[in-house]
Amino acid sequence: MRSSIAILAVAAAFASSVALAETIEVQGSTTVSVNLLVPKKAEIEKSSGLELQIVGNGSGRGLAALIEGKVKVAMISAPLALEVKSLKAKGMAVDEAKLMAHQVGVAPAAFAVHPSNPVKSLSAAQVSGILSGQIKNWSEVGGADKPIVVISEPKGGGIRSMIERDYLEGGDIAANKREVPNAPQVVKIVAQVDAALGLVSKISLTPDVAELKGGKEVVQPLILVTMGDPDPAIAKLIAAVKAAGGA
Repeated sequence: MRSSIAILAVAAAFASSVALAETIEVQGSTTVSVNLLVPKKAEIEKSSGLELQIVGNGSGRGLAALIEGKVKVAMISAPLALEVKSLKAKGMAVDEAKLMAHQVGVAPAAFAVHPSNPVKSLSAAQVSGILSGQIKNWSEVGGADKPIVVISEPKGGGIRSMIERDYLEGGDIAANKREVPNAPQVVKIVAQVDAALGLVSKISLTPDVAELKGGKEVVQPLILVTMGDPDPAIAKLIAAVKAAGGA
């Protein structure tokens, strides 16, 4: 009987601790979420003592939500200065001095094409030519006679920002393009469009698409952003995410 009571007491204490765990909503980069926060969620929650609510809605949206006071933590997958520049270009007032970036890992970006596309590698100059709109047809780079359609997340997304920085010197993609709400959806579209070139996180590649080597390695920083110094709970979260990501 005593052992049963003891077991019930331990169970009650555990249930109480779980119920009292603070829930932290984190919004932003799907690259950060799919590479780190989602697969390591249980480990991060156990280490930090917090419960995570993860919303992958894009670096720009996450940073905007932080600035507007809707969340305490944003996820971005491009340098903070690039994301701030993008928000300002959209007319948002941003005081970068009030933002604090905490890098928690890195992740490689990639290009995805339809499996039927015979083009599996291009030079950096050829990729730049496609993204800038100078090369418009796959036939110009050894492929079929089909107009190239670039599939990407909206302006300000982490993957797009990094590829624009490295291949277009920070300029905007001028190619014929189709924007989707977030990066994971890019792979789904590329799998259906045989003339597509998708901008994705390498971890998001599936057997339904093929990877196209682009001549440059684009590595994204995985970053959590806070308004100023994080409070104790958020500091624990950041430390737990860094440990999970090996940063």
